[in-house]
Amino acid sequence: MGRGLISEDVINQVRDRADIAEVVGHHVSLTRAGQNLKGLCPFHQEKSPSFTVSPSRQIFHCFGCGAGGSVFTFLMRITGANFPETVRELGQTLGINVPDSGPSAGPQAAQASRLEPLNQAVTAWFQQNLRDGVTGATARDYLASRGIHAGTIDRFEIGCAPAEWDGLIKALSKQDFSQSDLAAAGLTVAREHASGAYDRFRARVMFPITDLRKRVVGFGGRILGEGTPKYLNSPDTPLFKKGQTLYALDLAREAVARLKTVIVVEGYFDAVALHQAGLTHTVATLGTALTAEHIQVLRRFASKVVLLFDPDQAGVRAALRGLDLFVNSGIGVKVVTLPAGEDPDTYVRKEGPEAFARLEEQAPSLLDFSLEHSLSTAESGTIEGRIRSVDDVLRILQKSEHPIEREERIRVVAERLGISQQRLIERYPALVQSEGRRPAAAQSIGPTPATFKGVSEERDLVYLLLHGHLTPADVQRLRPEAFSVPACRSLVEAALNHLDRDGRVGLRLLLDAVSDHPDCGSLATELSMREDHFDDVRAHVAGCLETLDRKQAEAVFRDLIARLKAAEREGRVEDARMLNAQVNELRMQKAGRPSTGMLSLVKE
Repeated sequence: MGRGLISEDVINQVRDRADIAEVVGHHVSLTRAGQNLKGLCPFHQEKSPSFTVSPSRQIFHCFGCGAGGSVFTFLMRITGANFPETVRELGQTLGINVPDSGPSAGPQAAQASRLEPLNQAVTAWFQQNLRDGVTGATARDYLASRGIHAGTIDRFEIGCAPAEWDGLIKALSKQDFSQSDLAAAGLTVAREHASGAYDRFRARVMFPITDLRKRVVGFGGRILGEGTPKYLNSPDTPLFKKGQTLYALDLAREAVARLKTVIVVEGYFDAVALHQAGLTHTVATLGTALTAEHIQVLRRFASKVVLLFDPDQAGVRAALRGLDLFVNSGIGVKVVTLPAGEDPDTYVRKEGPEAFARLEEQAPSLLDFSLEHSLSTAESGTIEGRIRSVDDVLRILQKSEHPIEREERIRVVAERLGISQQRLIERYPALVQSEGRRPAAAQSIGPTPATFKGVSEERDLVYLLLHGHLTPADVQRLRPEAFSVPACRSLVEAALNHLDRDGRVGLRLLLDAVSDHPDCGSLATELSMREDHFDDVRAHVAGCLETLDRKQAEAVFRDLIARLKAAEREGRVEDARMLNAQVNELRMQKAGRPSTGMLSLVKE
């Protein structure tokens, strides 16, 4: 892991000042579990929390996928930033000045770093346009007609783009931003039949899109007046991916983590209006359907999701598309249906947040919503249509892993459709068999776990070392070369480099040194988090050390025998004589008798 030109003193200063529980808590919903904190792992999909944070040791570990490390490792994985960027940004939040870390990681990283200040400058320019008495008049009137307050405009940094073909190009060129970076940021479009480019966003209310690192990564614009498209988003860029980004998540994150619930809407104005009404746990998709990446992001913070889509056919379809993504994800999902003719923006302005809370309380689960939609279609059709709809309903039920839940819903379906429950029960396994269970989605896994089959003493010794149970005398007996598991060997080497004056291992210094290590970091965080029990710790330490010594002696003996055989086979008489002496010496030591001469162990 490249540390650039950041000194170890500065890195240690940032690490010592940071609280991993607080940092992780901004990204993952955590609950107390004894001395540690637990939550759903943000790095792989799971239904039961196995992601653990240790405030005392300042490390995290997921017992599901093996991910583990320090606060730096966590932020690097969660944000995609490199090590120097992570240290600098964390240092900034802690009030620590981190000097420039030198050369960037590559061309794409260099371009991304140029786009950050560019997008910030563009945001400021859009805001300046909105404040301008003439340029921003139409946009200000439109925002007022939508009931958006001045404080909300400032909080969301809303601005406007003038109705000019090259207003942005001219303004940003004066600030020394290059045409190529404007194009890379998706702010300009190349002309088809002439040289040059024009502004992508014209005559629009502009919404900056900010990521969890508080960087402006893209923009969305709503047309002022007539025109198409009504909403226009930035294209994907080195900083922005629509299918992975949720609007207003940076502003909603604290409320979502506190309430363990997130409201998902479809549009910018819906999200802004709900925030303004006090429903600050609201985010919006960016003109795309919900994706698996969106679900992965939401799972970091929330255990409940409320889908709030327009009550038209498009909104219903949008809700139904989420079924495959959310089913068995460990997240509870409700679907709030608004009265006909309302959208989230107008409804919350007219009725207030209390009315929305009542709708949410009465809202069906996503599975029930999907069932109701299919049943309504079946009930209004012909007998043949109702029969065809049965399989559609059963396919939905098939998505639930809970047999009691499925049985209860089959009973409801039978009553609604006037079909024998027994017939549905008989049809269900046949449908499952004919279609086949879809294989579970492959989960991303962390480092390959260390294998301890036949060498449990190595695991136990490292565990006891990391928990401070080895005396200085025990530590003196540890020899890295005696450990056959590479991760254990690396940990022991690091431990021997972190001894205090009394010969004890400095545990905090050791963890700081190895928690991010690519070879042994995951093992270190896992064993540090575990709470294994030994009836007699001192006796177990002694037994493990004796086993390790014996195995190493046996390995040395086998190696000498192999080398002796090779020397005698190849006719290297002097080498064979010396190796034979060493073999005899080891044989006598093992038998507890002094050596009494030479005896070749290799048959002629």
